[in-house]
Amino acid sequence: MNHMIKYTQNLLGKIGTEIQIIDLEMEDVFNKSIKIITMLESYFNELKVFISEYSFKNDTEEIQFFKETKPQILSKLIYYSSIYKFEMNRPTGSDIVQKAFTLKQLDVLKEFFDNNNDFYKYYRARRTDLDNHYFLLGKADVQLYVDCFQFERDPKFSTGFDCKIARILANDMLSIYLNSELTKIDQPAITHFEETNILKAKQTWTDSKVALIELIYAIHTSGSINNGKSDLKRLTLYIERIFNIDLGDVYRTFIEIRGRKGNRVKYLDELRKNLIALMDKADNL
Repeated sequence: MNHMIKYTQNLLGKIGTEIQIIDLEMEDVFNKSIKIITMLESYFNELKVFISEYSFKNDTEEIQFFKETKPQILSKLIYYSSIYKFEMNRPTGSDIVQKAFTLKQLDVLKEFFDNNNDFYKYYRARRTDLDNHYFLLGKADVQLYVDCFQFERDPKFSTGFDCKIARILANDMLSIYLNSELTKIDQPAITHFEETNILKAKQTWTDSKVALIELIYAIHTSGSINNGKSDLKRLTLYIERIFNIDLGDVYRTFIEIRGRKGNRVKYLDELRKNLIALMDKADNL
């Protein structure tokens, strides 16, 4: 493993760990986002210093950094900065006012998609034929930097298109966040009577929270409860009570699950493997 890959993997690991710690320590989304932004800015500047002193071994290594590695960090910075702006500017008022404001933010994401549709298609299709133009320093039009994030306008540390990928990834996460806020508005609050009458916990979940959230989303997506009419919020609360566990921000955890490299449903695959092994054992296979 070369020096750059080792350094960036270690950096991504530290970032992931610190975000999880902040998530556990803080509940208020606004203050949480401020703390995460501060942390990410520090690591992003550290990365910039590292790259300024590093010479890419070849075009392949440079493309990999600007197409894959750097956008993973920058997208988190854009995402949490967007949440900070959303929460800071969120108006007080009725559900109608709240919903109109949230829908307007989703329209902004749609506008970015429309304005960058060709590049979206290139990136989503995992094409590589134009990588030499998109992800090598000095190749891109300087006009691209106008659309870049404020931390990302240095042509010695950006190709312009790495910024676009970071925005694509951030917008994917932000879309989930905003839609979850719409769900909260559209669904009536769970009453105290409902909460106190939810089945009391008789068993305790001892696997990871991530595993249980993966399972909850699978059940909900499959429409296995109430003919698919059970909403995610109530299903989550019900399962939390059954298994004596607080799952925290399940929407945020789902974003992390969705962003996994390789196998994104590790727990579900583990369940399948273990059940098949039990059947094989029972059949003496």
